[in-house]
Parts: sequence; C-alpha cells; structure tokens
Amino acid sequence: MKKIIYTISLIAFVSLLFTECSEEFLNIKPIGKVNELSFFSDTANMDIAINGIYNAFEYKENLDVYDEFRMYMGSVASDEAECGGDTPTAWAEGYSYDELTYDPSASILEILYGAMFAGVSRASQVIEQLPEAKQLEGIDTVKVNVRLGEAHFLRAAFYFVLTRAFGGVPVVDHILLASEYNTIPRGTIKEVYTLMESDLKKAIKYLPLESEMSSGDKGRATKGSAQSLLAKMFVFEASYYTYYGTNDVRMGEVQDRWAEALYLCETVINSGEYELLGAGGETYETFWGPTTNGFRYLFSVEGNNNKESIFAIQHSLDQIGYNINRGTALNMFVGTRALYLDDAQTQMSSEGSHTWGFWAPTHKLYNMFHPDDVRRKVAIGEGPNPETGYKGDSIYCAPDGNEPGWYVIVPTRYPATGFEAFKYEIGPHLGSFQGLEWQANPQNQYYLRYADVVLLAAESAMMTNDQTKAKTYFNMIRERARNCGDGVNPADLSGDVTKKEIMDERSREFACEGERFFDLVRWHEAYNEINGTRMEWWDDSYNDLIYEEPKNDFFPLPSIDVSKNSSLNQYAGW
Repeated sequence: MKKIIYTISLIAFVSLLFTECSEEFLNIKPIGKVNELSFFSDTANMDIAINGIYNAFEYKENLDVYDEFRMYMGSVASDEAECGGDTPTAWAEGYSYDELTYDPSASILEILYGAMFAGVSRASQVIEQLPEAKQLEGIDTVKVNVRLGEAHFLRAAFYFVLTRAFGGVPVVDHILLASEYNTIPRGTIKEVYTLMESDLKKAIKYLPLESEMSSGDKGRATKGSAQSLLAKMFVFEASYYTYYGTNDVRMGEVQDRWAEALYLCETVINSGEYELLGAGGETYETFWGPTTNGFRYLFSVEGNNNKESIFAIQHSLDQIGYNINRGTALNMFVGTRALYLDDAQTQMSSEGSHTWGFWAPTHKLYNMFHPDDVRRKVAIGEGPNPETGYKGDSIYCAPDGNEPGWYVIVPTRYPATGFEAFKYEIGPHLGSFQGLEWQANPQNQYYLRYADVVLLAAESAMMTNDQTKAKTYFNMIRERARNCGDGVNPADLSGDVTKKEIMDERSREFACEGERFFDLVRWHEAYNEINGTRMEWWDDSYNDLIYEEPKNDFFPLPSIDVSKNSSLNQYAGW
C-alpha cells in the first residue's frame, strides 16, 4: 500500500503515515499535557484537530474510501448495480463484490477498516483531551463544546460505517495503551451501538442547529446531523431485533427502538431546518439549465450543502496533488465511456473519452420506477433505445478534444447493463474536463440527507402501527418526486404502507447512493433478492449467484488485522 500523508492535529504529531497494517491507524501517541493545553489555547488549532478527524473519510485508494464503501459494498454487492468498466470484469476486486467472491484479503476491506479506525482513534484523542482546555484562561468554552460535539458525532459516524460493513467490531472509546493494540476483541453490534448512542446524545447536547452555523462552518456536523444518525442507528437496531431476534451472536442484545426512531425523525422534521428540495416545484440554476428541478439539483456541484443535506463528505477543487487533495475521484470512475459526436449518431468518441463506466445500474433497478418518475432520469442515464424510440440522454462534455457541448451518451459497449449512474454527472465541473487531475472533482457525497429521515419516519411509523403518519411521510417523498417531474407521477400511495412499499421506495429514492445492500441485510431480505439471480451480461456458461446466509450478511474482517489480533474472530463462513 502506498504511504499517504494526511494533515492531522498537532495533538498527536504533524502527520500520520498509513501503512499496510491497520494497527498503525490506531497508533497515535499522546503527548505532554502542558503542550496539549497550549495547543488548544489557539482556537484555530482546535479546528485543525477536528479537521483531522473529518479527513479520515477522504483517505484515497484511487477512490475515496467512503465512495468505495458505498459503490462496491453498498450497491454493487446488491441487486441494483454491476461493477462495470471497460469490460464487465475490468476491476477484479470490484467484480468480486458483484460475484460474491470477495475474501478477507480484499484491499478495499483493509482500507475501509483502517481508515475508519483512524477516524475513531483521532476522535477518541480529541474527546479525551479537549475538555481539559476549558481550564485555560480566556478559552472560548462555547467553541470547545461545539468541537467536542463534532468529535463525538464523527466517532459515531465512523462506527456506523464499520457496523454496516463488518457487523460487530472492536469498541474503542479511549486512547489505546500499547498493551491493548492486539488484544481488543470483537464487540457485538449492540455493544458498538451503545457507544454510538452515548456519543450521539453528547453531540446533540453540544452541536448547534444548521441555522446557527456560520457560512464558514457549513458542512460541519450539526445537532440535526447527530439526531438523524441516532434515528438511523435506532432503525437499524430495531430492524435487527425485528427480523433476526435476540439470539443472533452478531447482533447481541438488540432492542425494539422503532418508537425512539420515530420520535427523533419527527424532531428533525419539525425543526424546520431541512427541506425536500423541489417539493413545491421550485427550480434552481445549474449547468443543466436555469430551471433545474430540485431532485437533479441535489446531485449537482451547484447544490453542495443544500437544504436537504444533513451531513455530506465535503469535496473541493483544491489541486493539492495526487491522492491528498480534497476532491473526489468518483465522478471520473462513474459515467458513460463514449459519446455520439454527430446528430446522426454515426460517429462515436473513443472508449474512456469521458469517464470510465463503473457502477452500472441494473435493469431490475430501472424497472422499479414508473417511466415518468423524474428520479429514474436523475439516477440512470441511458442511450438511444430503438425499441422505445427514446433518443438518449445528453451530457455536457468535450470528448476526444471536441468542442464543449451536449453529446448523447452511447450505451455501454460492453454488456454490463448499458446504463450509467447519472447522479455523478457534473458537466463542466469535472476535473478532467478542465484539464485538471481526475481526483479533483468538487461534488460533495451524502452521508445523510433529509429524504432519508422522512422515509425512516414512514418506516418507523409503520412499525409502530401508525398508518396515518406512515402514509403522510411516505407520500412526502412521492410528492417531491412528482413536483420535480411531470406533476403526475409517482402518484401518492393510497393503501397501507407495507414493508415491500418501503423497500421499493427506498430503492427508488436512494438508487446508486450505497444504501441498498445494507437495507436488504437489515430487513433480512438479501438472500431473497440476490440468491439465484444472474449478472446481466452472464451467458449460460455461468452459474447463478450464491448468497450464503449468514456468511454474506457482513463482509469479513481484513485478514491482516485478524492475524495480528488473536482476540478477533471471523463470523461463521469466513
């Protein structure tokens, strides 16, 4: 693995080297108290410390680790997308998530585990040491509390990624002693959630509302971020309780948290801090046009830190250099590979002249939408279709050095699915379009958006037998989609909200955002939706996919970490 240097708080040391052993991610040595307090006497240094925690989401192995987590583990491993690329098996490891053949040596698993625990370790250090700064004369105690709230939120946010990916993981709530590095056992999901709940309740206490944030602090965690993540954690815990019971050793003593989840969701909804963009038919100016609908605006660079964004990984076009800039590479990985160069569609650009064609939506996902649901047009790009007469979607680009303009996409030449993940098409903001590095794209990537809270409220109300509330929140999502589109589709749900309706609506709303696989697992539906299916480009020489329960519910812990810690055990099947 390349050694990558992150900017990090001087509390620990000026920089942290990422090496091949995930143990090193946790190895942050505390320093003397006098220097520590002196460091925090400058509030700018406090920001440096917290920024070093946020930074763990942006660790890059080509793609940001958070984007690899969403694309390969949250989406490609499910039924909504194939790996894609210049051939269906272009990226061997990415393809292994498609085929369910990944193993504990997979680099993506190692990088995710290490980077998230780097964040946990940094947050733990700040949580332990920052409160002592309050004793300094003249210190801004309000700011200390806000930054402390961010550290608590971020530690929980890292752990939520870890538990969705791996299930139970070691619970680290303090600066580790040298003797602890290779001795901490794997906790249950409930044990991790107990720490998350404690952290998030402290974050709620300390963090400001979104409306109380200065413009310079936009993108940082807020009270709404902490409330929303705690609500989502409650939904996951309640789902495990409902669909797996209390005897599953992976989950531990999970509880019914549906009522608590609903209360928190409604707290966020009633706060007035967030909105579903375009719910009233509002339009916005973007490169797509001066009257871009609200759902499309959500996934534009112009829409970064919008009123629906509760927490997003921040990206900017700072061009610091390879693998340490704050841009994202996702937009270059995801998108159409070729464009038609003429109106007659007889001339095509070269392969890879625009982007690289990974994260290809499936026809199963495509067919879940009403044909006139605007969310399908925003989520899935398609080329000309002679069977339906559709003329194809256009994107703004400059393929093969041609003049910048609108070009119709060519259906993927290799038979992955023929579709493009359209939410990451950013036109002139694409770094390579501007002659800049392909990792430099400035589109923020969502961790939590308000629509998630609304649909979680609908699900929680359904599970607490309140169909009136469930239908109200469910139809808020459909109303926004309708008013961003043709004003007719999708129609409001007239009957009861059911588990199946929630499953399908979440698929439509969060298509190719990395939620699908983790939702299927919490609902105990992954086997039903994946086992026995086939990748779209497979012919009869391939066998159907085999989803093994409980093995494939969670990804294996990285083999390098298990080999160094005799207290870590893999789940059954690994």
